[in-house]
Amino acid sequence: MAEREPNFSRMSRKKSKKDKVLNILIGIVVVLILIVGVTFILGDDKDEVSDDKQQEPQQTEEVSDKPILVGEQPVGKDAVETEPSEEEGSSSDEEGKIVNEAVQEDESVTDAITTTPSTDQAVKETVVDANWKPLGTKQTGTHVSKYDGESDDWYEKKQAIAYATGLSEDQLIYWRIQNGGSPQKAEGIVSSLDKSEKYKVYLEWVDSEGWKPVKMDVLNTLETK
Repeated sequence: MAEREPNFSRMSRKKSKKDKVLNILIGIVVVLILIVGVTFILGDDKDEVSDDKQQEPQQTEEVSDKPILVGEQPVGKDAVETEPSEEEGSSSDEEGKIVNEAVQEDESVTDAITTTPSTDQAVKETVVDANWKPLGTKQTGTHVSKYDGESDDWYEKKQAIAYATGLSEDQLIYWRIQNGGSPQKAEGIVSSLDKSEKYKVYLEWVDSEGWKPVKMDVLNTLETK
C-alpha cells in the first residue's frame, strides 16, 4: 500500500497540470472570441457612419453672378440705365403735346369767360363768354323774330338759351322768352328743374347764322324786372 501512494500523487499532479493548461486555453479562447466580437461590432458601426456620410447630399450655397431682375430691369451694381427707344420717345412727345394742347385750350376757355358781380339784388353775377357762337338757323330771307311758341325762330331761341346755360332743353324750365329791346334781340329767363340754378340769357340775331348768346345773368331769384 505504501508503494501505490507515490504513483497516485504523481498522477494527481499530472492531472492538475492538465486541468490548469486546459483552463488557460479555454480562457484564451474566450478572450479571443470577445476581441473578435467587439472588433466586428465596432467595424459595423464605422461602416454605417461612413455610409451615412456618403448618402447625405452635400448642401452647397450656389452663388449666381447674374443680377436679380425686377420686371425687365436689373437691380444692383450691374444695373444699367436704359434710354427710351425712338418709338417710346415719340409716344411720350405726342402725349405731352396732347396734354399741353388740352391745358392751353382750358386756359383759353377760362380766359374767354368774364364774370362780373352785380349790384342788382336779383342778380348774383353777369357772365360773358367770348366763345359763344351763333347756333345756325333754318330760316331764310328777312329775319322776323317770333314769340308764337311754334315757329323755327321760337325753337332756335330756346336752343340758344340752353346753349348759354350749359344745360339741355329738357333740364330747363322756360319761364319767359321776350323781346330784348329790338326786333333782333331777345331775352329768356330759365331755371333748372329743381330751381337751384336760375339764369337770364340775352340773345342777338346774326344774319344767316342764327341766335347768339351775348350775356347771361346768374339770378338769385326768378322775380326780375
